[in-house]
Amino acid sequence: MSQAEEEEKHIPVQMTKDNIKSGLSQIGKTFDGSSVAYIKLELENKELDIVSDELKHYRHLRYVNLSGNHFDSIQVMSELPYILKLELRGNRINSLEVFNNASTFHYLQVLDLSKNMIPALTALHVPKLVNLKLSNNLIANIHNFQGHNSLKVIDLRGNKLKSLAQLHNIPSLEELWLAENTISSLAGLKDLPNLKKIHLRKNTFNTIDHNSLPELPSLSYLNFRENEIVDPGVFAGLRIYKSLVKLVVTDNPIKPEPSGDLKKEVLISLPQLKFIGKEEVQAEEREDAINEAAERKRLAEEARKEAERAAKEALENGDNKEAEEDS
Repeated sequence: MSQAEEEEKHIPVQMTKDNIKSGLSQIGKTFDGSSVAYIKLELENKELDIVSDELKHYRHLRYVNLSGNHFDSIQVMSELPYILKLELRGNRINSLEVFNNASTFHYLQVLDLSKNMIPALTALHVPKLVNLKLSNNLIANIHNFQGHNSLKVIDLRGNKLKSLAQLHNIPSLEELWLAENTISSLAGLKDLPNLKKIHLRKNTFNTIDHNSLPELPSLSYLNFRENEIVDPGVFAGLRIYKSLVKLVVTDNPIKPEPSGDLKKEVLISLPQLKFIGKEEVQAEEREDAINEAAERKRLAEEARKEAERAAKEALENGDNKEAEEDS
């Protein structure tokens, strides 16, 4: 029997009252402190297809884990007003629409929707959300994302992103996980004053366009591991990030010329670094790189002056020859 035939024969399994009761644990005070109630529900990997309306009756739940099921609709969850953490990884959810409603999810802080079927990062109205996990979805664009005031961590690893356009106006954001996409530029990031870490492993960077680098005053960590960068000189543009102290560049096809020393070549471009990958930069290594950079600058200036002198001499010789011919 083919997979399509099996899916056609599959009878959806609805969450039952007994399912819910079996997954309840941890009794705590209600939000108003007037009584106690179950505050945790775990129904992970139960092969369930439909979220039961029975959940409405457990309105004091704060921690809900429904990961590893087959849910494609979670509208019922919006009727649980006090949820703090909602884990839904490994389901069949294909939209964030339920999280764009001003009257729901007032207290939600952690939302895990990794390994679902979400095609786009769209507007979110979850005022206290600090951690959003969307890794391993089908996200190809973020055009309708409108920013967020409280988010500190966004995980978009393993999606289909080519551009970071519209990923802006997230003033509290500290960490941005973007590994395993097809991003080739940081252009588009904007209004991210507290962003400290950007993870870009396994993307398609082959250069760093200095003219399109966004303003990121708090950036301290950049991971370009497993990209397509060849010339270590492209890292020089990152000097605009005065707080940048750690750069990861391993597993790129970098040609560390002319010295043959990758660490040295990176330091020549970015002498402020304290770590290159896992290796701490020693004081003598930094001093050596600074001296080498100064020497290269001196030699380049000498070469420029020599080229100018030679050009001037050639011009004068040409003028003299023309004068001789005229006479």
